[in-house]
Amino acid sequence: MNQFASYAKYYDDMYQGKDYSKETDLIELAFQKFSPHPVKNILSLGCGTGTYEIELAKRGYTATGVDLSAEMLKEARNKISQNSVSDKIKLVQSDIRALPKFRETFDAAIMMFNIAGYQHTVDDMAMVARGVSSYISAGGIFLFDAWNGPAVVADPPTDRTKVIEKPDGTKLTRITRGSLDKDNKLVKIRFEVTEEKNGEKKESVAEDHPMRYWEIQELQSALSEGGLELIKTTSFIDLEKPVSNTAWDMQVIAKKV
Repeated sequence: MNQFASYAKYYDDMYQGKDYSKETDLIELAFQKFSPHPVKNILSLGCGTGTYEIELAKRGYTATGVDLSAEMLKEARNKISQNSVSDKIKLVQSDIRALPKFRETFDAAIMMFNIAGYQHTVDDMAMVARGVSSYISAGGIFLFDAWNGPAVVADPPTDRTKVIEKPDGTKLTRITRGSLDKDNKLVKIRFEVTEEKNGEKKESVAEDHPMRYWEIQELQSALSEGGLELIKTTSFIDLEKPVSNTAWDMQVIAKKV
């Protein structure tokens, strides 16, 4: 399945309201609270269009972003160049379950915006953890977010519509269709995007994005199998609040054993 192919060029428009700066504050706070050493060089898994990496680069970090989608990496390269941070960010096309050989060791690793959902099995997540463990320093942390299973089951997905109107007269309409597959612990998502300009339809695309939701014990097992220790789970964006079974998003902090 070639996810983030046709959808890639609409991705940043659809998430233009996401507070990446605030989430980067969270990343930095996690580094300060949980890393035994200063963090300067970061491995970022599922980097997409590179927004987190650009935010981090502007704050003085260097980052290596890894993503499977050539289309998303194309968008990332354009943004990185526009923001004049090409000297601080490297991009690599790869499946994050089978990382290429890096010559360097990273101080920490991140995997933001529910990339954990694209790992559909405990074995998938263990492969990711094993790769992280191979390339981060001893005691280095691995920070990521995931969907909390009990919250997803208690409040299952519904269909939603989002409309973006751009200054040039372009109108983007995204219909998100969601259904629950409890047997496989998946939220089956279908994105349908229609692009219009000045009332004329230009393009329609659709992509399926099945996303895994997780029990904390499953994540703990996968991380352990990969050589990492789960040290804390919290509510998303607040490292002091416990995981809530009324909110889908949770934050996970692990470290290299």
